[in-house]
Amino acid sequence: MMDDFDVAVIGAGPAGSTTAYYAARAGLNVVMLDQRKEVGVPVQCGEFIPSTSEMKKIIPRVEDQEELFDINDELIKLRTDKLKLVSPKGREYIMDFDGFTVDRRYFDKHLAAKATGAGAELRTGTKFISLDGEIIVTDRGSIKAGVIVGADGFKSSVAKSKGMEVEHVLCPCMLGQVSGNFKPTVEMFFGSVAPGGYAWVIPKNDGANVGLGIQKTGNVSLRKMLDRFLETKGLGKIHDLSAGYVPISGSIPQTVKDNVLIVGDAAGQVMATNGGGIPISMICGRIAGKTIASHFEEKAPLANYDAEWRRTVGPELDNALKTKRQADKVFKSDFKLELAMRMMGLKRMKRAILCKPIF
Repeated sequence: MMDDFDVAVIGAGPAGSTTAYYAARAGLNVVMLDQRKEVGVPVQCGEFIPSTSEMKKIIPRVEDQEELFDINDELIKLRTDKLKLVSPKGREYIMDFDGFTVDRRYFDKHLAAKATGAGAELRTGTKFISLDGEIIVTDRGSIKAGVIVGADGFKSSVAKSKGMEVEHVLCPCMLGQVSGNFKPTVEMFFGSVAPGGYAWVIPKNDGANVGLGIQKTGNVSLRKMLDRFLETKGLGKIHDLSAGYVPISGSIPQTVKDNVLIVGDAAGQVMATNGGGIPISMICGRIAGKTIASHFEEKAPLANYDAEWRRTVGPELDNALKTKRQADKVFKSDFKLELAMRMMGLKRMKRAILCKPIF
């Protein structure tokens, strides 16, 4: 007999687990499917999250942010209070910016545990294969669900199965961990060190997350570029190396179709200027979970999800995309980028960080 659920969430990252939590909390029968054997592994991001106070500046329309971002202190590796932007010639622009770093292995597990604690079921090592109406085919058999959520990353098989996929512009990234003592300042380095993107040093209590994301490599491999950056900054040996992609071309045009919702990286819900996606994914995941609950309880249309997330975070994501496209014009040369950063100054650069129009 085929297992039957109210909701099936494909992907147990921040977007999927948050969606599952709010749907399960409303009393729905929810299952999460993830093809990874272990949630949170491998780590494929810088592990930095802005504080709630900063998120209120970035996206002021999000209600109850304290409830959404109620992060256990045990999950916080280090609290930071500064953000340093470094130009191609080494000019530093330092701004106050509160945030904290996490270990994504444990942070993602925490979010998944919240969902299972609310009643959702988690099935790892389960690969989504295809979708036909309410029937989900996996490599471990088929299940049935009234509502399906695609939270399975930028290559979303769920979106593809519904004809909702788009060709994302992708930023390849490589990152790892280094040991040492670091000041509570997040550092971002621009220019030929990471063409079309930036390199980062994000401090933790036992070292730092170091990596780079780019748009153009030429004939140089990502690993060689990262090694060169490590050597230049005297950061020592790197371990727990991983790589991935970040979608930086904005949201997909359609995030709801029939009984399917698309959330997180799969929906392009990422800040195009810096690749930040954890808070946005959780915000949109909560909207998705609550919309699904209303759909079952009050027969509210699932399309409400698309309208609500675009109202809540859409303007800031659009601003970030416009800023990214403007920046692409000067990212092609260190000389132009250096000049542009000097002309913008700290004030306009902070507006870009906060996803506000820079002009």
